[in-house]
Amino acid sequence: MEKGSTSILKRLEEVMREQWDCDALTDYGSDITYKYSGVAKRICYFHLLFESLGIKPGDKVAICDKNSSNWAIAMLAVLTYRAVAVPLLPDYSKEQLKMLCEHCDAKFMIASHRLANLWPEGQCPMYMIDVMDLLAMTPSSFTDEIEDKAYELFAKRYPKGYTKDQVHYEAENPNDLMILSYTSGSTGNPKGVMLPWRSLQSNMQFAADALPNSKNMNMFLILPMAHMFGFAFDFLYCITCGSHLYILTKIPAPKVILEAFAAIRPDYFLCVPLVMEKIINAKVKPVLDKPLMKVLFRVPGIHKLICRQIRKQLTIALGGNFYEVIMGGAALSKEVERILRMVGFRFTIGYGMTECGPIITYSDWKEHRLGSCGKAALNMEVKVDSPDPKNTPGEIITKGPNMMVGYYKNEQATADTIDEDGWLHTGDLAVMDKDGFFYIRGRKKNMLLGANGQNIYPEEAEDQVVSHSVFEECVVVQREGKLVALVYISDMLLQKLGTTREELDLEAIRRDVNLHLPSYCQLSKLEQRNEEFEKTPKKSIRRFLYK
Repeated sequence: MEKGSTSILKRLEEVMREQWDCDALTDYGSDITYKYSGVAKRICYFHLLFESLGIKPGDKVAICDKNSSNWAIAMLAVLTYRAVAVPLLPDYSKEQLKMLCEHCDAKFMIASHRLANLWPEGQCPMYMIDVMDLLAMTPSSFTDEIEDKAYELFAKRYPKGYTKDQVHYEAENPNDLMILSYTSGSTGNPKGVMLPWRSLQSNMQFAADALPNSKNMNMFLILPMAHMFGFAFDFLYCITCGSHLYILTKIPAPKVILEAFAAIRPDYFLCVPLVMEKIINAKVKPVLDKPLMKVLFRVPGIHKLICRQIRKQLTIALGGNFYEVIMGGAALSKEVERILRMVGFRFTIGYGMTECGPIITYSDWKEHRLGSCGKAALNMEVKVDSPDPKNTPGEIITKGPNMMVGYYKNEQATADTIDEDGWLHTGDLAVMDKDGFFYIRGRKKNMLLGANGQNIYPEEAEDQVVSHSVFEECVVVQREGKLVALVYISDMLLQKLGTTREELDLEAIRRDVNLHLPSYCQLSKLEQRNEEFEKTPKKSIRRFLYK
């Protein structure tokens, strides 16, 4: 999206015309590629389909399937029709999806085959259509009646074919509802976040100011498209730039993903911290932990050579063409961040939430500070609600055009989140340095109270467990006033280490980890789990499930 532009829909209209013969969407690993002309024609077909069914601008249309070019086209069709898009994560159970569809009052659903029988026969409250092959369907059987009607309308309206000069999208009203996005539920039941067009307009302005901006860009999307982080900055920003987006439709072996990076060579890359942590823990940390390497690191000249080589290999592994790697959605391990900074890798950490569509804070990799999630993003006011923000953690609160209208059908939750002065309370605790950089300490709901009244942020203890032990995942809980670390190590890592869960000396590990923790945050026990923790699609642990 060009700097200074505000209307997303008029920008999409321009892009469809300007890039008519250029590649727009590719399902990576398949022969499916759509040019912008193909995307525009399918959008037109969808619009006629909506018209034939009596769908009106402002009506809610649900979209539920795994990442694909067809998902992207369906979303663009809903948006350009000025209906309200309701992206639903395919990870939800059928029962959850049924509940969400009924809660959001969807008039239409674009979904996968597995949802064909979501309701008993004859009880479906809306029309449904298959996202993959666009076959119209009812809950009990497939039919081509609606699709035939849309084809008939298309032939009548465009008897000589659909050309780029016929692409027209009416500009959006910034305050109209654009997206109803259900949170992934890391702290409980999902809530419907009402995002107006102004939120994504502002996010696109931020992206144009902060990120590479070119029609010649290649992008590689691995995040869920139904999640706002991937939706805004991988999908929507890429398309409004007129670039080529490669979409990972399923999670293959790591080797295949690295091969994809080498082939696509993306101009920037978005990921959750877990992806980078796995790369560093598997490829870099074992090398740095070797006794000889620790000796060589004490030699200044050799130290620089080793760091340069590690940086080069990491950069090549991710295609070698990216401006920076942007991480968000969860906390990055302090040890992994330290290693990335030490070798001079081009990365940064942003902070946001669905309720801001999503960006709140960010800094370019050149000014990124260790442990920070950046400064207030373009158009946003952000502050720490604390009498001493530099030293005493307080809740991050924010206001600006990125903010949601509220939670759908949930006035109480809205009032609990947006105060009378218009500040959105994020629930995250942080401090802020003199230059405006924010440093998150943990979630307000997760904060524990120590025996001496000291505030304890379990996330900090969890980070130390992961950094200074073999365990890959950790959740710290409080039982009878004492801190207990629930920990998990995968079978693959156990096999690599040549040991078993039973052979791990939990008490010795606990004592070692406690050496890195303050006195008020000492762990009384480590408790092993045989299965990894349940997570949200953005790979945050669903903490509320564990006590």
